[in-house]
Amino acid sequence: MMKHQPERTCIGCRGAFKKDEVVRIVAGRDGIVIDYREKLPGRAAYVCPQVQCIKTAVGKDQFSKALRLKVRTPSLDDFIARLITSVEGKIKSLIAMSVKAGKLAAGYSAVQDALEKGRVEMLLFARDISEGTKEKVAIPAASVPHAALFSRAEFGRLLNRELIGVIGIEDKGFADAILKETGRLKGLIKTSD
Repeated sequence: MMKHQPERTCIGCRGAFKKDEVVRIVAGRDGIVIDYREKLPGRAAYVCPQVQCIKTAVGKDQFSKALRLKVRTPSLDDFIARLITSVEGKIKSLIAMSVKAGKLAAGYSAVQDALEKGRVEMLLFARDISEGTKEKVAIPAASVPHAALFSRAEFGRLLNRELIGVIGIEDKGFADAILKETGRLKGLIKTSD
């Protein structure tokens, strides 16, 4: 049985969405704060993680109206950059959790082995991976969801290794959560697949 999830109204498009489909915003000392983990106290406003909704909210100063408080509204570019940082942070924490759970294959050989055994739920390619390597992995994994994120050096730092070009997520829950976050990123920036 699915748990009921409360709905929230986006201050940009005015549409009603499930709480986990919008981003929570609260007032802070220096203006608005993106409460991506939804842990901060206080009255909140919600916005879709889409450029058009954010543009409307910033342009019409909807944050002050929704929070019922005069808050300094950031520029559109600043807000989007902060939101991208929050989304990328969430993806990195999901990758770290999948490592701790033993549900991640890193590097070409390990990913190939996991693909052959049917364990990969999602592939993550480094943005700077060679096309040859990407094609060698992508052809046998055509039906597996995938995204291009971060650099090989960033993946390496996340996994305490050198350069990593490809990661295989071996757990459906982690894969679904990462897929949702990469979808948000695509709504904010152009990502190459």
